[in-house]
Amino acid sequence: MDIPRITIAGVKSKVGKTTIAIGLMRALVRRGYIVQPYKVGPDFIDPIFHYFATKRYSRNLDDFMLSKYDIIESFERSFRGADIAVIEGKTGLYDSHDALDERGSTASVAKILKSPVILVADAERINRSISAMLLGYKLFDRNVNIEGVILNRIGNPRHAFKVKRSVEILAKMRVIGLIPRENVEMPYRHLGLVPAHERNEIYEVIENLADIVERYVDVEKVIDIAYNAPEIDDIPENPIFKSKRENVRIGVIRDKPFCFYYQDNLDALSSKAEVVVIDSLKDRKLPKIDALYIGGGFPEVFAEEIERNKSFRRSVYKFCNSGRPVYAECGGLMFLGESIITESGEYDMVGFLPIKTRMEKKFRALGYCIHKVIRKNPISRVGDTIVGHEFHYSEVIPLERLEFAYRVKRGKGVDGRYDGIVVKNTLASYIHVHVLSYPLMVEKFVRSAREK
Repeated sequence: MDIPRITIAGVKSKVGKTTIAIGLMRALVRRGYIVQPYKVGPDFIDPIFHYFATKRYSRNLDDFMLSKYDIIESFERSFRGADIAVIEGKTGLYDSHDALDERGSTASVAKILKSPVILVADAERINRSISAMLLGYKLFDRNVNIEGVILNRIGNPRHAFKVKRSVEILAKMRVIGLIPRENVEMPYRHLGLVPAHERNEIYEVIENLADIVERYVDVEKVIDIAYNAPEIDDIPENPIFKSKRENVRIGVIRDKPFCFYYQDNLDALSSKAEVVVIDSLKDRKLPKIDALYIGGGFPEVFAEEIERNKSFRRSVYKFCNSGRPVYAECGGLMFLGESIITESGEYDMVGFLPIKTRMEKKFRALGYCIHKVIRKNPISRVGDTIVGHEFHYSEVIPLERLEFAYRVKRGKGVDGRYDGIVVKNTLASYIHVHVLSYPLMVEKFVRSAREK
């Protein structure tokens, strides 16, 4: 299959990879291309920016959680109707799940997709030494097709001349762009960038990033590289996405507090049931639904607003208590507890789970998870293994003895040993699960909804 594609990868985190990838996506849209965005790794925030830049939902590609087959399938299926694919990498090009194995790295995904790579390097306060670093990236794995580099945070014209000449002659690497230090406001908070949909000026920011890319990056060269990418195998669509709708309505709380969803999860659900989008801040009660899915996000940031919407919280409690299936991940877990404790106070939540959650100043968990299913629940089968990831600052405070669906083999979960709190037919866990890592989650959830 012939798919024009490019991977934007950083030499490390915080070198400007995300801002350049977003700017490139928007610059290509301005030129009339239909751009399909992707993100390497288990990230929910950058894909939201991708959507605002391209108006197409970004897909996560991660070969720790997904097989090579599933990565290619997801890539090809979501590319339909597009002209060019832009894949944003994670952390550094070769950073993976451990010290030696490449799984989970941008480099590994780029090799699976046979995608050419453009590196982004921070050139601030460095000149000739940058060539040594880039040469190392080039030689570390010769199977990664590094086609060039964008040098970010360049100083004056003299500095630009020196680093460009050094990289092209000493590292023998093509310089695709030289971007000076620009004042682009991209605010962070505890889990990363502040999500795009929370920023009133988001379109202005994205257009500004596109202006910078147009001014300082050879966009035509990027297009040329993308369109010369080799063909990849044509993979048939995974049956989990084939349309076979049941007479079932599944509610998904997708709003400012709860915005962490893999788009493939929602697509798979939509192919098997009617998905009803719900807003926890604006809706006064749940609509008529047969099951409820609550993703992760930032309930702690919107805790006061969530607390004010008492009728909605009561409606969710009533639904959970009815025994109909509910699946909640991370922020959803926090929402279903008694309260959330932050620096500014304690805020009432749904109160269905016998827990409180307290926000800490440092990560409580970050990384890939492997869990064994030990108890009946609405999405997984006892005895199966679940692979996913977790990242959060909250700590669970149990108010009584808890029953769990998962035994932790890798990760932290709720208490270091277990994850997946089960009450009636509600499952709430810290692990985020991708449908392609465990397709049964959709089939079982829809079946649970139909049976109730």
